Amino acid sequence: MNFLPRWEPLRRFSSASQVFAQTGGGSLQKVNVAVYVALEAKPGKEEAVAEFLRQGKALAEAEPATIAWFGVRLGPSTFAIFDAFPDGRWPASPYVREIAAALMEKAGDLLAQPPSIKMADILASKLPG
Repeated sequence: MNFLPRWEPLRRFSSASQVFAQTGGGSLQKVNVAVYVALEAKPGKEEAVAEFLRQGKALAEAEPATIAWFGVRLGPSTFAIFDAFPDGRWPASPYVREIAAALMEKAGDLLAQPPSIKMADILASKLPG
């Protein structure tokens, strides 16, 4: 089984889709790019995937370009990672490389199928500020 991620391209709809988030420092920061990673755990590996996501939070907290990060459980064996970035920051993020490398290292053992990674435009959001 090939555990290389399936990437779907970012689709740009218009500049009107840009969203601004208030950051802790009081400045406005453009937030309009999101990454959604769908994960399906192998039978019996559900709690290991949940723990992997809990541990991934530390990497997200260390990445200043990550505006929002969520590791979620959608069902008994279905999980996802959702994170949001300012436009243009996502591809260069060291966090993205670290979490992707960690995920791919464990994918064969934990996941029933390769992770599905999708890029998205954020059209609207509410973030603390």
